Amino acid sequence: MDHDQIINCTSKKHKELNAISYCQECGINMCNKCQNYHSELFADHHIYNIDKNINEIFTGFCKNKNHNKELKYFCKDHNKLCCAVCLCKIKDEADGYHNNCEVCLIKDIEKEKRIKLKENLKWLEEISINLEQSIKLMKDFGEKLDEQKEKLKLNVQNIFTKIRNEINNREDELLKEIDKRYEKLFLDENMIKSSEKLPIKIKNSLENGKMIEKEWDKNKLSSLINECINIENNIKDINLLNDGLKKFKDNENKLEIEIKEEDIKNILDKINILGNIYEQGKFRFKFQEGRNYTLDKDGLVAKKTGGGNTWNCSIIGNKEIPKNKISTWKIKLNNFCIKNNTWNILIGIGPKNEKNVDYFYNYCWSFICGCSKLSNKSGSEYNYNNHTGKLKQDDIVEVIADRKKGDLTFAVNNINYGSTNIKIPENEELYPIVLICDQGQIVEIV
Repeated sequence: MDHDQIINCTSKKHKELNAISYCQECGINMCNKCQNYHSELFADHHIYNIDKNINEIFTGFCKNKNHNKELKYFCKDHNKLCCAVCLCKIKDEADGYHNNCEVCLIKDIEKEKRIKLKENLKWLEEISINLEQSIKLMKDFGEKLDEQKEKLKLNVQNIFTKIRNEINNREDELLKEIDKRYEKLFLDENMIKSSEKLPIKIKNSLENGKMIEKEWDKNKLSSLINECINIENNIKDINLLNDGLKKFKDNENKLEIEIKEEDIKNILDKINILGNIYEQGKFRFKFQEGRNYTLDKDGLVAKKTGGGNTWNCSIIGNKEIPKNKISTWKIKLNNFCIKNNTWNILIGIGPKNEKNVDYFYNYCWSFICGCSKLSNKSGSEYNYNNHTGKLKQDDIVEVIADRKKGDLTFAVNNINYGSTNIKIPENEELYPIVLICDQGQIVEIV
């Protein structure tokens, strides 16, 4: 028991006092006073000092407070000791937990447990020799995993930083382009500011011009000509203003920014599906275009839409399965409903089928998905082995192709059926395949 944890006496009168003992039969914690009285009244009860967690004390009695019976039986299904109430045929909230299990008396399991104990002791001795080294390797492996994780995260951050930078650069380009276009097509901002002074300048020029014309004096020729130039420049500014106004009227409503909603949606859609995190060894591919079926835009979902209920729909992956490697992939049955055949979908590997031959399954190695039994198919031969059961909608079939050993394995919903004992050709060009018989069936790469 944690020394910081304090257990109080069960008695209401002494609930503020610390408990020093525990009674198995009564299931109570007792302080010093209660223990003295209890020992006089119930001398045959099993009392335990509270020096560790009550749950860790092995008393020989069932720990369920409603049972309070001796542990005389052993459940082989749960590898657990149990009492008579645990085996009760009437299953209640706390009773009958082991009523359907294989149970024996403790003495009947003694020999087996002693043999197992020797095996475990031998294993512990062997493992203890290299335990520290194993712990060090585990720590080193954990550090490597952390490094890999941080490297992956940094890679993602760099990619998205690059995307954000490109978006920001494009934004800056458009903003600068707008400034240039407005300067070219419309009024210059400096011109608008300077035009605010024009009324006073024009008024002064007009008054000076009239006075110069009236009082022209050749002795002041340079001064008079300078005034004439000022008047000419003012007139020039007025003409520029008028030209700007005309240009503004001619180009009004002609400049717009065009960013299509469809383009924005496409970009956002691509961002939302950008990047995949996958385990090494997982084989990534898409379905190729072919006859009697349609694909979604990503090439991951295929539906048989033509050809009727017969074996004329061969869906082939777009990448060759690597040689000398172990490759895995999963196919989900999105719309699994038996219409015509007892094995209406085959999932596995095969050649390319460039000629689109019917009954292509005779050239493949596959796992049969049907309403009766699941089985392997190799060319024209197939066998059931231990693959009994039925498939339903949303079930997932996993293919494990070991091109190193030439071995093929299938799993359904993460339950692996082991090797099919089918020999895959070592150097043949092979692809993932899905063969569909019944029309309307849908499969998806996951």
